[in-house]
Amino acid sequence: MIKNFNDFNDFKKEVSKIEPLISIESLVSLDLPYMEEHENCTIIIIPNYDSENSKIILFLSKDNIIIFSKETMVNHGKKFQKILKKQYGESTIITFLFFKEIVKKYFREFEKIRAKMNLLDLDPIIEEIENSGRSLRLLTDRLEALIQILIDLKEDELKEFNINYIQFEYDLLMARNRYELERCRSHMYRIASLRTKAEMKSSSDLNTTMKRLTVIMTFLTIVSIVVSVPGTIGAILGIPALSNTYFESYTDILVWVLIGLTLLSVLLGYLYWKSLKMDK
Repeated sequence: MIKNFNDFNDFKKEVSKIEPLISIESLVSLDLPYMEEHENCTIIIIPNYDSENSKIILFLSKDNIIIFSKETMVNHGKKFQKILKKQYGESTIITFLFFKEIVKKYFREFEKIRAKMNLLDLDPIIEEIENSGRSLRLLTDRLEALIQILIDLKEDELKEFNINYIQFEYDLLMARNRYELERCRSHMYRIASLRTKAEMKSSSDLNTTMKRLTVIMTFLTIVSIVVSVPGTIGAILGIPALSNTYFESYTDILVWVLIGLTLLSVLLGYLYWKSLKMDK
């Protein structure tokens, strides 16, 4: 008998009627695909990539196939019609279709991560790179665990999941999983490359900021020197003992000297400023 549930509590109650000693809640917390075999049943838990990040749970026993999923598989496809009429054919096809659908979602998740990495290749941001790296590592771990479950199912030869009915499709699914797993592993090296690029960009931005700060400090220093020249001369001329004794008869000349020295400091400051910008 095959039963589908989209409410977890109802699913848990149904499982407890058959195997009361199994703790489903402890298994649901796992973040990777997982298969647990008992004497009279097998439980398969597969994390899903949907809006709720839910999980697909398959409870396989001699007389029952109990499924928890937010999605329902209703389209078996024409090529499986003959298999459905065989013993354990329906349980085999439904379980296989759930595997096939979850693999498609894993592939789509990889394409999302890959598209994000393409954008980061143009504008590397270290926080976004780390997020992509974590997502890619999780997806890689999930694909590895899923492949191991597919291998174990093939070796265990469960009656409720007869591989002989779908040998070619099952091998094809395994091959696609392995191919996608290799793509994930190869993109882990790309994450490392993006980190290096982000660090280089950060270092370049820091150097640019330091240069700008240097230019600003130089400009302020030039301004302070220009302002200090007339101030210093004015302070000297403001001393009565000196001005009355030495400079009283040369007031006009001293004014022009003051103006000339001020203009000279401005000119020298401007030339230095120009040379500093050219060096930059």
